[in-house]
Amino acid sequence: MDQCHERIRGVCERWRSSIRGALVLAAAWPLLTSAAAPATEPFSFYFPTPDATVQRMLELARVTADDFVMDLGSGDGRIVIAAAKRFGARGLGVDIDPALVEKSNVEAKRQKLTHLVRFEVGDVMAADLSRASVVTMFLLPELLARVQLKLLGELKPGTRIVAHEFPLADWPPDETLILYAPTRNAGSGGDSTLRLWTMPADFSGDWQGRIEGEGTEALAFSIVQRYQRARGAVHRGADLLPLTNVAVTGAALAFTCAINGTLYHVQARLDTDIMRGEVRLQTGAGERTLKFSARRIASQPSIALPIR
Repeated sequence: MDQCHERIRGVCERWRSSIRGALVLAAAWPLLTSAAAPATEPFSFYFPTPDATVQRMLELARVTADDFVMDLGSGDGRIVIAAAKRFGARGLGVDIDPALVEKSNVEAKRQKLTHLVRFEVGDVMAADLSRASVVTMFLLPELLARVQLKLLGELKPGTRIVAHEFPLADWPPDETLILYAPTRNAGSGGDSTLRLWTMPADFSGDWQGRIEGEGTEALAFSIVQRYQRARGAVHRGADLLPLTNVAVTGAALAFTCAINGTLYHVQARLDTDIMRGEVRLQTGAGERTLKFSARRIASQPSIALPIR
């Protein structure tokens, strides 16, 4: 467990340097200035998410009854309550305003959902995210810049993150949805922008793989990663054979590589420094599927590839 925590801290530190300039995004929120709190509480505001937008946020996150939904800056609690009412999910809302938290708990009690959800007064930066499988947010850019570091350092791979309106700095979303909300802007209507991210595991480094069939074949390769985007290469002597179709989805990695006329299609899942899965070998004579495993032998990759 200590080794896992050290790796999480390392991932956070590597990604921390890439989002230093995020505070400049504050200029993007002119519509919220009338709802913002006084300057003494620069990160606190209450701007209710339209109900239609709430529904689409939960659908975008693919919430089910197996999920624990955490809403950071939960306001009147409508997102967590909707997740429980419509999907049977458990959840927790955290907000700095005691009056809004009280209102949320009263509404959860009225709808007989207290066995699934609760709301707490607190700073979102101090919230314990360890139980979350879904995180929802409608936060100002200044706070999002800080929350992004917290998400990267604390969330489990595979956790879905949905942000209403404002993006996470330099972290490209997996999906973006723009929808019209008729009740937005005091009933005059307007667009809401939703973005979905899936927390990626850290696959970066040098790996020593094994393919187990009639015999055992070694497969040494390196992965370069930035958020959910990755590139890599297989080492064959002094040659580097590029990985193609590299995809990181939560704790899962997939890639393809061509070696001596054979296509290697790898699918594996990560557990700390060990990958396990399968490889489908495709040749002109047919294909077969074998067991695949790999052990990380260096956390810093020995190759340098640009990540777009």
